[in-house]
Amino acid sequence: MEYTRKSQRKEFRDDLGIPVTIIQFGKLQRQDITVQGVDISDGGLGIASSVPIAPGFIWFWRSVANQRGGMVVWSRKVEDHYRAGVQFLPIPISPNDYLKNE
Repeated sequence: MEYTRKSQRKEFRDDLGIPVTIIQFGKLQRQDITVQGVDISDGGLGIASSVPIAPGFIWFWRSVANQRGGMVVWSRKVEDHYRAGVQFLPIPISPNDYLKNE
């Protein structure tokens, strides 16, 4: 079966790492980790981590390519680290904005 991507990827490196929060699907567990960017396209970001990454919602604590988050759609172990694919989702406001009292 031939697989074609919707958007062409290009290499993406971030020497500082990307602090993220992941909320795993089916569980209300929060995972705060720092990941490394591997590649990027108009629709998503490939990331790497030293710890397992479960599919779920992901929030970038600083903007990555003008994006604030998305959904981890796949994850697997590759040699001594873990790789995952993030599909960007439009996230219009920060989590703190949801918590403000009016």
